[in-house]
Amino acid sequence: MNRTPLLDVKHLRTRFPTERGEVTAVDGVSFQVYAGETVGLVGESGCGKSVTSLSILRLFGKHSGTRLEGEINFEGKNLLTMSLEEIQKIRGNRISMIFQDPMSSLNPVLTIGDQIAESIIRHQGASKKAALEKTVEMLRLVGIPSPEQRVFDYPHQLSGGMRQRVMIAMGLSCQPKLLIADEPTTALDVTIQAQILDLMLEVKERLNMGMILITHDLGVVAEVCSRVLVMYLGQIVEEAPVETLFEHPKHPYTVGLLRSIPTLEGNRSEKLHVIEGMVPSLHQIPQGCRFAQRCPYADRLCFDQAPDLTEAGRDHKVRCWHQDKLSLEGGMELAFETRERRETLSG
Repeated sequence: MNRTPLLDVKHLRTRFPTERGEVTAVDGVSFQVYAGETVGLVGESGCGKSVTSLSILRLFGKHSGTRLEGEINFEGKNLLTMSLEEIQKIRGNRISMIFQDPMSSLNPVLTIGDQIAESIIRHQGASKKAALEKTVEMLRLVGIPSPEQRVFDYPHQLSGGMRQRVMIAMGLSCQPKLLIADEPTTALDVTIQAQILDLMLEVKERLNMGMILITHDLGVVAEVCSRVLVMYLGQIVEEAPVETLFEHPKHPYTVGLLRSIPTLEGNRSEKLHVIEGMVPSLHQIPQGCRFAQRCPYADRLCFDQAPDLTEAGRDHKVRCWHQDKLSLEGGMELAFETRERRETLSG
């Protein structure tokens, strides 16, 4: 039986004006998210992950000069053709986003209660009293102790882990259908990471939400995601179910990311694997494959002609001319080793 995707992104391009000319930070990205599933979006810093998420909600100033092309269909409606008033009814309501840095995302001069209640009042038409009661309920749901008192605290009075829980409470306060989490566990210790991830998965199951998880942590991806999108220089270079990606990666960049995972076993004196070279500038995108300059398999074809994203197996797509040359032993084991270490430390 065919399922209808909750979110269907088609050929998304996001262009920014710069002093050196226009750049395309997201270039022809297409993917789907279904209700109840978690899709991981991974890649190096600057590859376009966060810009993709911001594009979905059109979180760019109207005078920024940013141009969005393609389609972003949510619940069957194209968000790119909506008016600003229409999109504002969806932000924080049907689609919510948890930002990477809770300290800079929370308003330092408003209590956390006021900040969460604002969304409830705006989108659900609740009274101030009812919104405050719902806020206390949400803080209790995300595991903040004494929520009746904490609701009057300011962000600086909370620890990093508590602030991240507040961001999750804010994102979930209107029971969204899609949650975008941008590095939700960055800079948190492994114990808090495990608690935050468990909380997000529990709520996702309860609400049957779709979730996009943006992260650098492949151990987190192995633990919570059902499908993975690997991005490089504004494009998706590989898409696969999580087990397939870790056990049978087909793109050299994916293989490099997996080999960079630290292991508990082995020679401690050996250096971690690194992907040689630097990510090219958006002002100087290579003519052929965008990864060719850093790829050990690259030949003249790779430098001359850009590969398309093609089928490489069931639900598996790869953007590479030499996908059949690659293999990685123990990829899934490496990722789950990271998860097991987190679980051990979280006790």
